[in-house]
Amino acid sequence: MGDADELANKMADLTVLSFRKVDDVKRLAKHFQKILNDPVTQKNAVVHKYLSDLNETHKRVFLQKRDAVEVEYIFTTEKKSGLQRQRFNSLPVSEVPELLKAELLTAENAKQVHICTDCQVEIELNDEEPLMESLQKHFNLEVHLPKLKRESVVDVSEPVILPNMSRRLSAMECGETPAQTLEQVMTFAKPLEKLDRTFLAKLEAALIRLLPDNSEASINAAIKFHQSAYDKLCQEVVGIDFSTQTSSVAPIIMSIKDNVYQNFSADSNKNIENDDNEQTTEKPVKSQVKKYRYYGPIENFILKLLANHKLLSLVDDRTGKLAFFCMACEYYTLRFRYDSVLNHVFSESHIHNLSCILQADKHIPFSMDEASMEKIKEMNRKFLYGHDVTEDANGLRCGLCKTSIESLEASTIHILDENHLAKLSDKLYRRMRANNPDGSVPDEWGPKDLDWTKFLASVGKPQNSRDHVIIENFIKPSGKIANYCTCCDMTLKGPRQVLFNHIRQKKHLRNAAPHKLVMLYKNHCRPSEYFASFGNYYVCTICPDYVAVPSFAAIVQHFDSSMHIETVSKLIKSALYSDNVDKELLSVHNITEDGTKCELCDGTFGNMSDAVNHILSSIEHQNNAVDVKLRANRGDIISVYMHGNYILHSEGQTFTCKTCDGVFNSIRSLLAHLVYAEHFKVKPNSENIFRFYLELKHNIVMLGRNKYVYYDFGKLKCGVCDGDVAEGENAKRHVVSPRHRENITYLLTDVSATE
Repeated sequence: MGDADELANKMADLTVLSFRKVDDVKRLAKHFQKILNDPVTQKNAVVHKYLSDLNETHKRVFLQKRDAVEVEYIFTTEKKSGLQRQRFNSLPVSEVPELLKAELLTAENAKQVHICTDCQVEIELNDEEPLMESLQKHFNLEVHLPKLKRESVVDVSEPVILPNMSRRLSAMECGETPAQTLEQVMTFAKPLEKLDRTFLAKLEAALIRLLPDNSEASINAAIKFHQSAYDKLCQEVVGIDFSTQTSSVAPIIMSIKDNVYQNFSADSNKNIENDDNEQTTEKPVKSQVKKYRYYGPIENFILKLLANHKLLSLVDDRTGKLAFFCMACEYYTLRFRYDSVLNHVFSESHIHNLSCILQADKHIPFSMDEASMEKIKEMNRKFLYGHDVTEDANGLRCGLCKTSIESLEASTIHILDENHLAKLSDKLYRRMRANNPDGSVPDEWGPKDLDWTKFLASVGKPQNSRDHVIIENFIKPSGKIANYCTCCDMTLKGPRQVLFNHIRQKKHLRNAAPHKLVMLYKNHCRPSEYFASFGNYYVCTICPDYVAVPSFAAIVQHFDSSMHIETVSKLIKSALYSDNVDKELLSVHNITEDGTKCELCDGTFGNMSDAVNHILSSIEHQNNAVDVKLRANRGDIISVYMHGNYILHSEGQTFTCKTCDGVFNSIRSLLAHLVYAEHFKVKPNSENIFRFYLELKHNIVMLGRNKYVYYDFGKLKCGVCDGDVAEGENAKRHVVSPRHRENITYLLTDVSATE
């Protein structure tokens, strides 16, 4: 073999290949090994690395499972254009002609053909010959067989570029990307995947702050180092088959419609099917001209009452609108149904439940001195008084409307009547003008509206930038009533309900799961299973602090957080400045101070730069790192949601807070304690509280069924097996273990015999 230039010329056309016969692959593998072991190849590091990577790529291409040869269906005219090509590879052949009939009639000189993507030969349709026969006839022709593009002893197909490669065996160059030669690779190597712009901007800002030399050249070198590590990580991720791991990223879809019926047995608000009407019942047209009014202060008055009653405000997943959840009664209602929620907080059952929880838990503050039923009722009376509704010997009376009210239940309906709200709005406006000479309207009053219903419709759709439904399902909003699903490559037109129906379909869940895992791996994070509960959560592998979050949306938020980006920046600084390394961060990853060894993976390195590259790009290292973190932080759902505040529990029936030693006998009292107790520094947001509630409902059934007792941190006892869950197991895995199955079968058999 000649020098490096001669070698480069010989290998110039050898890019990613696809094969039809096992013998061809074996011959090519031997051919590669011969070239890789040649002394001339090994002298040139760039050439050797290029060919080594290419050899690994060939292995992945061949071992990847593929369907049979497919055909691209197009309409062709005498002058073809890109707009006239439409791919329907996912459709049965029999359906294609009907789909294309309309297009066929509108194009002059058009005819329906099939184009074989292996050899770019058009196959015309004719009525005399069955479709599949004409296609099979083409597949047997010499033109369809693989052709040699270069002279070689190795019988291979034509080159194909991997990033645009289809699922089938193909010998066609696809896409518009030109085939790269070895010379191009040696002179200029493009990154496999661009870093996100927002992430890149934050990373640059962190590097400017942390690097000893923050000149433009140093920042560019740091970014280049990270891009190189990221490319290497992406190459490893591409070779992973995530199809067997999809259950680890199953989403919790908060279907309010389903969960109201399943979980909220005492809920009187069952008319969810009409939620889009938003109380738009037609009323007689009045002759007088309607006045614009400010309803903002009225709603704020209601919200203050609901907050005092410990109701959570959250966003309804199905509609994207505001909603309220009462933990004391497990009651849920949408925002525009204020009559429903006010009736609830005025009801005797709610007042009793809230009073019991507050009196039993001294760690929860209350707006009044004591939490007795009379004090809660007094708070409600003050609310009515704010609406000019008073009580005397004759009963309730509205001072604004000069009318008597039959009962307490009727009062909540009256204060939401349009006439009453209009008079109250005018009264508040006059009072504001009297106290505010310049006449400026406070910002919290919001916009002017014609009536209460229009006000609720206009301000009831919160703009939630961290919408977990959008994030967890890779949805791109493409208009006011249109959303594009990147997993399924389709646009969903219509209200949010259309989107919500789509993301619950098995097809979408199957498509979204690999996307989630790829994103996690590329951002140094992993899914994990709770130790003492059922379900999944997410952990960061590189941050020195233990970052464990309960939802995919939360871990995506962590990717962009200052903590995660600063960790990446500190690692890059350690790689580029050997005299200024972050020893604490390296010790977390079990890297020696001189950067020569990783004790987690038992690997050795030439310098600190290689060691940091190992941390950022090695999937094996990140898996090992997260295993160490999980063994040291074996918790359950509550500890993950409450950032390490562990709650011990017995069969999901009694709960003990380790912070205050308080004991709780119901989800409702436990949840109120976790959310409102003063001794927790970090509390979950409303969305996580509700998600936590739905998960906990499911877990309590499973914990009780298996008689689990979480009696100490990291120690879970199975009542069926009468012993602790073994090392390496968790609640979920133990249930399906042979030992547990055998014991529970014996237990059930023994019970049947006794009966």
